[in-house]
Amino acid sequence: MTRTIPMVPGGAPGDVPVRCATVEDLARVRERLARVEGGHDNLREGLRNVSAQVSDLRRDLTRAMTETAEQTRREITERVDTITDTATARDTEISGRLARIEGGLKLTSWVTMTFIVLATGLLGWGQVGDAAWSFCRHAFGYGP
Repeated sequence: MTRTIPMVPGGAPGDVPVRCATVEDLARVRERLARVEGGHDNLREGLRNVSAQVSDLRRDLTRAMTETAEQTRREITERVDTITDTATARDTEISGRLARIEGGLKLTSWVTMTFIVLATGLLGWGQVGDAAWSFCRHAFGYGP
């Protein structure tokens, strides 16, 4: 227990008494201090553990996000490649159809032009023949 003694031995009755600790008091204070320091050490160790766990979590999240981003990028690239291949196949098919249609139009145009040229030529020769026949008839006196 603690004892109260005057500040100065034989001091005046109005002086403030000073409290002195006994050996037991000092032992209790030391014990409490050791517990506080031990708790402080435990808190420091716990903080280190939490910091390490947060660091591991950050690393794992970063790795997971990177892997997810790579997977998403691959999937998008595959989809774009598929769409590109489909579009290329359609373009090739459409180009083939247009080439066949164009070839058919060229053939039709050539046949039409040939027919027109032949018809014009025959009509022209017919007129030349008619004119020659009329001339001969007049020249030899067989026509009006």
